[in-house]
Amino acid sequence: MGKWKRLGRSAVVAASAAVLVTGLSTSAGAASGKFAYNRADTGFRQVMENPSDDECIMMPGGGGVVDNFTDTVATLYRGEDCTVPQDTLAPNTGGVYGGATVPHSVFFG
Repeated sequence: MGKWKRLGRSAVVAASAAVLVTGLSTSAGAASGKFAYNRADTGFRQVMENPSDDECIMMPGGGGVVDNFTDTVATLYRGEDCTVPQDTLAPNTGGVYGGATVPHSVFFG
């Protein structure tokens, strides 16, 4: 019986470690960090903290200068409904947009 107890404990320890690693690496439904943009219409800075993953987020006024300081890829779209992709920003990158190329929505994930 001693052998089976050790195997059982080993399996529990291995399973617990796998859950911890997986739990830390999966998304909790939000990008971690800040996403910020200067409104193209007013120049005012808009900041989103830990924006939601897997949903279209409108960017009122459009983004002139956009900074993705999250841990998730952000896809920028021309319209407010995330249907016409414009650019993709990797984590900790940014972009500058003007005229007809100002993004009006973003999607994380």
